[in-house]
Amino acid sequence: MSDPYNALETTTEIQFSVVKLGQQTPVGPYTQEDILAMLQNGALERQDLVYYDGMADWAAIEDVFDIHEEINHFIDDEQDQGAVAQAFREINPVLGADESIYYIAVQKKSGLLSRTKTCIVLTNSRLLVLRIKKAGSELEGHQWASVGNICMKDEGNEMGTFSGTFQQDKKFSIAHIPLPQVHRLFQLAQEMGAV
Repeated sequence: MSDPYNALETTTEIQFSVVKLGQQTPVGPYTQEDILAMLQNGALERQDLVYYDGMADWAAIEDVFDIHEEINHFIDDEQDQGAVAQAFREINPVLGADESIYYIAVQKKSGLLSRTKTCIVLTNSRLLVLRIKKAGSELEGHQWASVGNICMKDEGNEMGTFSGTFQQDKKFSIAHIPLPQVHRLFQLAQEMGAV
């Protein structure tokens, strides 16, 4: 387990609420710098709980900052950090022994379409599609050898669609992904041999 004292980054603007173990009332908001200072002066323990917008539920400080450190390099293209963290938590346990996550793209929906959010996760072995719903999530994975006909389409309004086929007959198309993420998905899929 990595040390959260070293895992804290001070460049993000995430606002955290905190509940100390044995208490029920949340306090905050705090920045990561605030939490670091409180951990260092003993006002907080690593097992106290934190929450920020986008998290599925409250979690121990040490767990949140371990995950934050691990996902930090996946949010270069303005991905929804909460969705990336949830995708990372759900996919990490199902990765193969030599499998690594390369990129996580997050669908951006609004209004009535926002009930389900889809994340596309590219690893060195597979293309994974994670559909996050209020009642749970569904995960679909395909080896790179079975992925083909990869396309990207500009929808306008800085959004795009990433599409292709699995095993030469099953089509997939995921719309409403921010354009920089669609470009990155397309580039990485080409590098993995999906054409």
